Amino acid sequence: MERKGDFISTNIRYKKETEVVTFQGKEITLENLSPVFTPEQEAAKRRELEQQLYEVFRKYADKRQKEEAGA
Repeated sequence: MERKGDFISTNIRYKKETEVVTFQGKEITLENLSPVFTPEQEAAKRRELEQQLYEVFRKYADKRQKEEAGA
């Protein structure tokens, strides 16, 4: 594992999905890469996302409370 700041970097595997679509008469190949996480990595990502969402909602809830108090 390599540590970069507060982020721990590991070798992450990806699932590759390929699809050929037609756009304006031309065939285009679309490739989508999705990370494949271990259950532990998935739980850590979920906690990180929940914490970030909490911070956003708290910021706006605090702002709204201040606006309502001033009104």
